[in-house]
Amino acid sequence: MNVNASNKKVNNIRLSSFLRTPREPSRFCLLSILVALLAGCSTAPVEPEPVSTPEPIAAKPAPPKPQPDPDDYPVAAFPGDSLYELLVAEVAGYRSRYDIALDKYVDAVVETRDPGVAARATRLALYLKKYAEALETALIWAEVDPENVAARRHAVDLLLRAGKLEPAIGHMEAVKQLGGKASFDVFAYRAVDLAPKQRAAVLAAITEMLGRHPGDEQLLFSRAVLLEHSGQLPEALAIAEELLTVSEKPNVIVLKARILDAMQREDDAIAYLTAIVTVPQPDRRLQLLLARMLFEEGDLEAAKVQYNNALMVSPNDGDVLFALALIALEQGDDLQAQEHLERMVRWNRRSGEAHYYLGGIAERRADTPAALQEYGQAGEGYGFIPAQARIASLLANDGLWEEARAHLDNLRTEKPEHRQQLILIEAQLLADRGQEQEALDFLDAILQQEPENVELLYYRAMTGQRFGQLDILEADLRRVIELDPGNADALNALGYTLTDQTNRHEEALELIEKALTIKPDEPAFIDSLGWVQYRLNNFEMALTYLRQAYEMFRNDEIAAHLGEVLWVAGDKSEAKRIWEEALELAPESEILKNVIQRFRVE
Repeated sequence: MNVNASNKKVNNIRLSSFLRTPREPSRFCLLSILVALLAGCSTAPVEPEPVSTPEPIAAKPAPPKPQPDPDDYPVAAFPGDSLYELLVAEVAGYRSRYDIALDKYVDAVVETRDPGVAARATRLALYLKKYAEALETALIWAEVDPENVAARRHAVDLLLRAGKLEPAIGHMEAVKQLGGKASFDVFAYRAVDLAPKQRAAVLAAITEMLGRHPGDEQLLFSRAVLLEHSGQLPEALAIAEELLTVSEKPNVIVLKARILDAMQREDDAIAYLTAIVTVPQPDRRLQLLLARMLFEEGDLEAAKVQYNNALMVSPNDGDVLFALALIALEQGDDLQAQEHLERMVRWNRRSGEAHYYLGGIAERRADTPAALQEYGQAGEGYGFIPAQARIASLLANDGLWEEARAHLDNLRTEKPEHRQQLILIEAQLLADRGQEQEALDFLDAILQQEPENVELLYYRAMTGQRFGQLDILEADLRRVIELDPGNADALNALGYTLTDQTNRHEEALELIEKALTIKPDEPAFIDSLGWVQYRLNNFEMALTYLRQAYEMFRNDEIAAHLGEVLWVAGDKSEAKRIWEEALELAPESEILKNVIQRFRVE
């Protein structure tokens, strides 16, 4: 598949967001420390046990019991060195030197393994957003006080944050048995982003836990979520249906609708949600999900109705206003879109995004000064980088090349976190205007300073391919693969180019197959595999892969490839149908026009 092709992304309206505010840590009482100091001086130092991360042992079921506050743990007798660390920590905290205090607390936790010290260290680390230190101390806290719900929950939260989901499971089950809220639903949604093997392991653990807690709603829900994201949709749907017989909770309704959508039963999902949303005062999450699904299915008027209904309840909801603006833009109603976007700006709701789209509206009415002003206010969030690209492009279009490049160069100094993206914008700007050598020279100069910058090497390869310089493409992609052997995009790009532009088909096949072992479900790679099989005259295999790719992603290039193989294989009517279908979606596609012209299709 053309290495510059990108997957279509559907606009998603955020339904909700959650914030966690850390509690400010309490300080040790100096008197308590001095008392402990006196006690510790008469106690022989003890050798600390080695610190490890043990497998959490699920506590026996017990009714909820009062949990100690960290400040209520009894004062222990500590070795002299540990007491010194604690005293330094307390003094540092008293003087607001929390960084020093945390270091000393962590050392004291490792030495003493005292639950009170571990609790305070964990809370201070969270306050300072030092999550690695918080995880270390929380695990010790949970180990030495295994029936403390707070300790277990901190361990869970921090393990989840660190992406260590499997170790979190035991702590979660302990929280459940201790009468606390285990948050298996949050856990499941974090687990969906794991690699398939890790996700399967988590799913197996959840399934095993259900054997010990049969019928547990949270565990069933978590299992359904994981099954959904593992492609086991019928089983996931069955669990959702089972849960709905007990209670029609909004999160389960959302799950069922999402599963139906994933099963390509969009009409069923929409009908299901519509029946629920039509009741008086529907749940907002369901209303917004229905609106999004209607939008994705192209029923913009129905989507608009749902979003307007939601807006009546929350008139200044930035997500809803943004969705209505996007619908208006899709319908070509810039005036209506502008009204929604300006309202977002007035109420400071996603204002950066609003300014970006207002810039586009101004650009379409050829008001360059207004467009530049709006793009300049796009802010640091979504839309910042594309806004800078538009500013540079507008300046270049007006013949202000030096100003355009100076703008990007200054931003690279002011915003070093965006430096690489801004470099690519400048290279793209040059390439789009046919300044082939200038674009390559610009990238060459930067790569001389950063010879192992994989992203820039890849982009220079694509620029070389664009201008027919396959030597640059091959050299840069091979260097990318050398630096990053698991770079599936580079493997596929090189393989596709070799089979499309040369006769090195066997070499190309090896590269593409390797890319697919890394990303087995990538439609662009499957298209490349189909194309190389076609070039090897394996028509049947080619059609199998190309049909699969086209089913996954109805892209104009995949359609061009599939149609060509069908035509050459003798199925000209099917080829014409595929091309016509693709042209309806991408009427300006050059690759479709070229293949149709090449075969002189009437």
